[in-house]
Amino acid sequence: MVRRKYIAFLTLTLLSLLLVSVVLGPALIEAPPGTKSIEEILSPKLPPGNESNETGPPAEAPVSPHFVLLVTGAAHTHYLRLNVYTDYINGSWRTENATAIPSNVIAPPEINVPHHAERDIITVVSFLPLSGNLFTSLYTTRVDGAGAEAIPEYNLFRTPMNVTTYSFSAVGYTFDMPYLVNLTAGNQTEYLSAPNDTRLTALAESITTGARSDYWKALSIVRYLAGNYRHVEDVTPPEGADRLTWFLFESKTGSAYDFASALVVLARLNGLPARLVEGVYIDAVPQTQVVTEKNRHFWAEVYFKNTGWLVFDPLHPTDQNVYLPFELEAPGVLMPLEPDSSGTVTIKFERVASGTNSSVTVDVPTLGRIALIRESGIYNLTVGPFEEPGYYPLMVRASDREGNSLTRIVPVTVPGNVSALPDPAVAYLRKNDALTLELTVPGTGGTGLRTESPLVDSWFSIETPRNETRVYVRLISPDDYPNGWHIENLTVTRGADEYKIHLPVFVVERTEIKAGVQRAVTAGGSFVINGTVEGSTTGERPRLGSVAAFINDGERDVLIGYANASNGTFALPVKIPVYLSPGTKQVFVYYLTPLGYPYLPSGATFTVEVRGLARFSMPGLILARPGNVTVIGSLLSGAGRPIANASIEYYLDGRPLGETTTLTDGRFSLVLQLPQIERHVLTVRYPGSPVYSPSAMNVTVATVELKVPERITGEIGEPVRISGKVAGVEDATLQAYVFPGKTYQVNVINGSFELTIEPFQTVGERSVEFRHGTRTLGRTAVAVLSPVEIELLTPRAEGEKTAALRFRVVDSANNPVSGVYLNVSVDGFAMRVMTNGSGIATLEVPVPEKETNATVVVAFDGSSYYLPASGRFHVVISRKRGIPWTYIAIALVIGALIVRYRLVRRKPEKRGVEKVLKIIFNNGIPVFREGETVELSIECEGKAELYVDGKPAGKGRDFTLALEVGEHTIEARCGELIERATVRIVPRYDDAVIDYYERCFLPWARGTGLDVEGMTPREIAAALTDMMYPWEPLDTLTEVFERAKYSTVEVSRGEFIRFYRSLLELVGGGCIV
Repeated sequence: MVRRKYIAFLTLTLLSLLLVSVVLGPALIEAPPGTKSIEEILSPKLPPGNESNETGPPAEAPVSPHFVLLVTGAAHTHYLRLNVYTDYINGSWRTENATAIPSNVIAPPEINVPHHAERDIITVVSFLPLSGNLFTSLYTTRVDGAGAEAIPEYNLFRTPMNVTTYSFSAVGYTFDMPYLVNLTAGNQTEYLSAPNDTRLTALAESITTGARSDYWKALSIVRYLAGNYRHVEDVTPPEGADRLTWFLFESKTGSAYDFASALVVLARLNGLPARLVEGVYIDAVPQTQVVTEKNRHFWAEVYFKNTGWLVFDPLHPTDQNVYLPFELEAPGVLMPLEPDSSGTVTIKFERVASGTNSSVTVDVPTLGRIALIRESGIYNLTVGPFEEPGYYPLMVRASDREGNSLTRIVPVTVPGNVSALPDPAVAYLRKNDALTLELTVPGTGGTGLRTESPLVDSWFSIETPRNETRVYVRLISPDDYPNGWHIENLTVTRGADEYKIHLPVFVVERTEIKAGVQRAVTAGGSFVINGTVEGSTTGERPRLGSVAAFINDGERDVLIGYANASNGTFALPVKIPVYLSPGTKQVFVYYLTPLGYPYLPSGATFTVEVRGLARFSMPGLILARPGNVTVIGSLLSGAGRPIANASIEYYLDGRPLGETTTLTDGRFSLVLQLPQIERHVLTVRYPGSPVYSPSAMNVTVATVELKVPERITGEIGEPVRISGKVAGVEDATLQAYVFPGKTYQVNVINGSFELTIEPFQTVGERSVEFRHGTRTLGRTAVAVLSPVEIELLTPRAEGEKTAALRFRVVDSANNPVSGVYLNVSVDGFAMRVMTNGSGIATLEVPVPEKETNATVVVAFDGSSYYLPASGRFHVVISRKRGIPWTYIAIALVIGALIVRYRLVRRKPEKRGVEKVLKIIFNNGIPVFREGETVELSIECEGKAELYVDGKPAGKGRDFTLALEVGEHTIEARCGELIERATVRIVPRYDDAVIDYYERCFLPWARGTGLDVEGMTPREIAAALTDMMYPWEPLDTLTEVFERAKYSTVEVSRGEFIRFYRSLLELVGGGCIV
């Protein structure tokens, strides 16, 4: 007993403590701000990326590392991405949410430009668990790690799990410079939003003034930021200042985030789709390297047609997109050493392209070659010791078998009784140019210079008040002096003391291009530019290099040819763009040198007269019924612009028939009299003009007879097969248009065809029209029939005097059959009844004195689309039983008591209601015709206030507005919530249909790869249907557009709503109101 008391006491005590902790815990116990949870302390991890669109990235990278990674295998990869930011709102970057798919693979992009590809398999090991987004490169194709998921929109991968190791496969693309400068910005409108700031717009335009391509615009912005702003990570703008404008116009000092953010915004203001990327910048070497928060970095990615996203980084201005066989880095700062002492220098040999057989040599005057490096990596080399005072430049030179080389100089000084420091530390000397070298010698009196270098033309010295002697040496290269690297020995003397200077000199020579370019060319034409490249001074021809040719189309320079030059000669095939307009153009031919080559690039400009390309837009085969055949075509320029008022000659089987003239839209028509089934070759010829080239086209015209049954029957739910023949043609492709919806392709083989139409789900008459292009060759009708089933719904019928027998009639698809008569016989009592809209027929029959099991026979005689049917049933007919009202009342009372008891015991929990504010238009379409009232409803808690174009329009839930033609802003306010929408008032729905079709649908169709110029609306719809786009909205869109464009009957609101919804289904809401 006592034990039970103790147990009860302890139980009550624990329950009391539990209740007190729940109620008072939040008030009594409060953790200091920033306190970490036990999980965070024991298992810290990186914050997940791209999980929310509410916050932007931190402004600066913290100095203290918050993650430690071991990265292996990044032989060609500098940038590991973690987050992508898309929207710049109120001074900070946010990310539009994107869907992660359960796949660890993303297909690489389709690159349609000549390129170089390098593949890496990279392993990442983290000392702390990672979750959310993973560090991967731009074009990662596969991630092997626990729970890896892909985010294709941002080329990212993530995991919901905690991982400490994973690996990924990546591909990187680089391009020769001529292909890059030929790129144009891609169509990614969601990456073009930018602040509406006139100062930013003016700056963006001024930076890219004179840029001759979209790629040059991006490079110009990178170089402007790199050359005019200072990089400091720990930067904080004044409170309340906009960080971007403060960085660009005031401080001009910022972090990696500031540089990248400015680059993205300035690119967008120049029409370049761009996004901000956060991650780490690492060494591009295969060996394992340690990566911490100190590697954190921001950069930009810009989207271009045919290449996809490319990296741009003002803080690493070496263009990451240009193909280089290697990267070489060595410290360029002065390294002072004492006599007989040594030092260490770090050499980075990175991003070495596969198959180039690249290597690095390290040479030091008096010491000779101290290293030969054949593999990429980071190397620490010992330099010295040097016995005598002097200036000893460390020459680090990377090269490959293609003649590319890159040299870095590390200046090393060993002081003595007399010392001298050369400026510049490395002399780049152009032939026929003089360079003045300045030597700063501490002390005065008796300073001299001794040298046998043929480059030294003269020298003199000046003593300064700072107790220094300045020696000025004039360097000039003789014409016969070899181009390339040389070490020139100079000795500074003062009394018996000497200081030897081993000066690196790179002698380069200018070049000249001599070429022959045709004076008159035709758009779309090809020819070869033959020429030579020579040294301007010596006349010697450089052994290596390449040649590129561009033509200016009025807006940008377009690459028309790119080839190698060998021993100073070249034969450059070029092709003039087909879209080039007629007129005087400039052709630029450039000689491009290999990396580190001792010749300078050069260019030459040639003027050419371009004759525009003329071409016919017509089908190659025209099928028509015998009689007068009207042939319609267009004469267009290479850019697809109409050529108006042009004379067109036409011939039939080589026999001239006449001439016609193009209209202002470039179209022309001609009539052929072909009364029988026959086949001819129609030739149309444009003789050309001073500005457009001649053009001719042969078209086969055949008159045919389509033979199909006039009427075909089919059954609901079953495919319909149509067999036919086409007299006059052996092989062709027709279109069968089934009203009101779908088009089928019909292949005519040996004059016959078979067509199978998908099952119809309703009965009725369907018209099938056979077309070739826009011409109708014949029609047939399909009558869709259905068997019916008669069901008895009342196996027992009761009543006082009469009882109701109910029957239902359905077709084979279980659809109700309405409006048909049934012949019903009940034990000799016959009557005729009709089914209602639900397919149900009701028959009232007399009730006998005693319960009877009657035989009921129901017969349906059939109709136009329903087959005859009958049924025999047995029905029990009896008098209606009385209702037990007493028992029903008792049951209702008991039920009410039970319900009341449950409602009292179970009180509903109070739930927070999310506030909602919506503007709902009549039919959901915010477009109305002039004179129509705009009906809309506001969904909100409470009364809403409505404003139209900023002016109050009333309070309430439902509104009816009369608005003028144009676009209007509708704003609803409900408490703290504000919702806006745009409504458009048009003069006629026809105008809106034509506008949306041409402004929204046609550009979308072009984006699918269709050449819509010269195609009819029906041809466009048919082509898109063949490309597996949904046929229903395409058919509706085309039908309503043709009515708006060509019919005299105005489009109704119902038709416009069908058009609008079909357009939304196809192109989305980005273009339309």
